[in-house]
Amino acid sequence: MPSECQRLVNSYLQWLRERITVEEVNGACEITTPFLDRHNDRLQIYVVRQDGGYRLTDDGYILSDLEVSGCSLESPNRQRMLHVILSGFGVHEDEGALFVDASIATFPQKKHSLVQAMLAVNDMFMIARPHVTQLFLEEVAGFLDAKDVRFTPSVEFTGKTGFVHKFDFAIPASKKSPERLVKAINHPSKDSVTAALFAWTDTREVRSRGSRFYAILNDRERPPSTEISAAMREYDVTPIVWSAREQYAIELAA
Repeated sequence: MPSECQRLVNSYLQWLRERITVEEVNGACEITTPFLDRHNDRLQIYVVRQDGGYRLTDDGYILSDLEVSGCSLESPNRQRMLHVILSGFGVHEDEGALFVDASIATFPQKKHSLVQAMLAVNDMFMIARPHVTQLFLEEVAGFLDAKDVRFTPSVEFTGKTGFVHKFDFAIPASKKSPERLVKAINHPSKDSVTAALFAWTDTREVRSRGSRFYAILNDRERPPSTEISAAMREYDVTPIVWSAREQYAIELAA
């Protein structure tokens, strides 16, 4: 199994290398990533030299796009969630731009964190509708609380590649069950699921034996495709659609 997992990680890294493009734009390095936003446009970040290091920024794209699309960020709840998301990835915000500062040594991880934060902010805020009173992550936490599931929120683990991966919840091992990691995916898409699978594949070998991964998928607007569920099971991940969450309450609380 370890050699198979390594092949999977290598294939993912090869996929990244083949789909990243770089150009120089007005003195900045424009990096186009393979990850898509909600418009199916590839996310871009810009790298500029600063104080002996580098600043990586989205140039204000993510937050301005949400505002233009009618998703106001003025409410205290959304401001709080924005702060939580950015803090979780070590990303900062200045006048609407998301950014991180890096050295040559920390560039790979910082770039990874910025792209993940961009995806998370885009996902967490765009699902909001006027009739929605809670964001999906809060709802998942509320469900776990209600079912007496012991968990630690917002945990990070360093994977075999050296990348740091963030999971929404960690359920400690018990006499009945091994450690379980949980990620809430509000908009189950190929990109969001691919990122989650990479995080799990890269992390599982450095976690305790028998650790398991659960992905809770929001199916309010539409059910996740059969391809997504099949891909998750192929990687030994348990997909839980939100509408069927009660079926897994005992398993998660064990």
